[in-house]
Amino acid sequence: MARAKKSTRDVAKASEELGRSIIALLLKEPFYGHLLSGVVRRVTDSTETAAVALTSQGIELRINPTFFVKTIRRKNERVAIIKHEVLHLVLKHLFRADNLNPTLYNLAADLVVNQLVRPWPLPEGAIRLSTFPDLKLKPDQTTDWYYKRLASLERECRKAYAAMPGAGSGEGSGEGSGDDSGEDSGEGSGGGRPDFSQTSAPRSAEALDRLMGSSWHSDHQFWAQGKGSGEGDEAVGSAVPSTLRRAMESELERQIIQTRDRVGAKGWGLLPGMIQQAILTIIERRKPSVDWRRSLRLFTASSRRTQIKVNQKKESKRFESLPGLKRYPGLKIKRFQHMLVAIDTSGSVSNEVLSLFFAEIHGMWRQGAEVDVIECDAAVQRVYPYKGRLPKDVCGRGGTRFDPVFEWIKAQRRVKYDGCIYLTDGYAAAPQINPRCRVLWVVTADGSIGPHLRYGRAIQLPPP
Repeated sequence: MARAKKSTRDVAKASEELGRSIIALLLKEPFYGHLLSGVVRRVTDSTETAAVALTSQGIELRINPTFFVKTIRRKNERVAIIKHEVLHLVLKHLFRADNLNPTLYNLAADLVVNQLVRPWPLPEGAIRLSTFPDLKLKPDQTTDWYYKRLASLERECRKAYAAMPGAGSGEGSGEGSGDDSGEDSGEGSGGGRPDFSQTSAPRSAEALDRLMGSSWHSDHQFWAQGKGSGEGDEAVGSAVPSTLRRAMESELERQIIQTRDRVGAKGWGLLPGMIQQAILTIIERRKPSVDWRRSLRLFTASSRRTQIKVNQKKESKRFESLPGLKRYPGLKIKRFQHMLVAIDTSGSVSNEVLSLFFAEIHGMWRQGAEVDVIECDAAVQRVYPYKGRLPKDVCGRGGTRFDPVFEWIKAQRRVKYDGCIYLTDGYAAAPQINPRCRVLWVVTADGSIGPHLRYGRAIQLPPP
């Protein structure tokens, strides 16, 4: 019981300090503070330090209460920890390539973001350029640049282990293996230490050998190659279909752009050049040759129903009541929107297109629309309401027919949809059943668009 009370106090204290740190960051560097407003924050023992995590519910900021309050005692260092994690979000380090050595990538990512944490002081043990004193690392480089230098040094470390007396053929994972099997650089030849003096950077080789398999103040285990969280909510890993990961990445990009617009020119000017360039790259990449998102949103906006209600608590501003006479009631406009999103789940529709569309579905849902999703290839596979949680996968991957969706719509006697958005590659026969609602066809970039897409307007996605 005493331990439970102590744990509760630690969590409460850590939550309070986390809030203060975010406020301090918001006041001095508003971009990072505003971006955190769209991220779930959790004080938890699932991480030993601090982490940004990919979960089935979305992106989370996780803080270990003991680490944040008792290990990191200086307030400015706590702010540095938070900014460090936000920088990983802005630079999208969570979506790393699966064929990279995870530990080397983690070190390279920290080398990048820790140069951008200033003016907040980094805690002791943080990864700096000085961590590898004779590797001649240049400042302000990309994650890929640092990764290549570290990978080259790691190969030299493996050769040093292989040259030890009694060593085998050089166990350990090579650069780019993407697994954790060799993060000890092939150690295991009898407990001795290799001679790093023959490497190009002996002091850096010793530092890298020491860091392989160890942990520091930033926890990266919940990134795209992450392990489970230990709390029952699955972290996104390489085995999870790319649809969910790409949708989460698209949503993060949307939040970054929205934050940039929110802070204005003053907040934008406070950002370092590397961060500005990263955001401008996101904006440029998301610009389609055809503004299909605008067409989609115009369609959803024009499909809204409105209902006028008399509000007795609010007097009419147009007709003033006279003394002694009955007051004129005010009017209240209530908007409704019930959309059906049909997704062509045949094998020819890519996961990347599906993920982009699920990001737009999430945007409609956040604006208050009631959204039902129907998955269909040659037949209706499943129908479910969208409640803000992205599906782990879609059902189908067969041929394509449009009529099953429209037949399903007509069979719903008790449900009236304001519109149907149909995402498809367009390769199917023209539908013969006229649905009981407006239709917007959204056709993939390599799909077939033409008069066979009846009963509504069609727009085509730009090439990825």
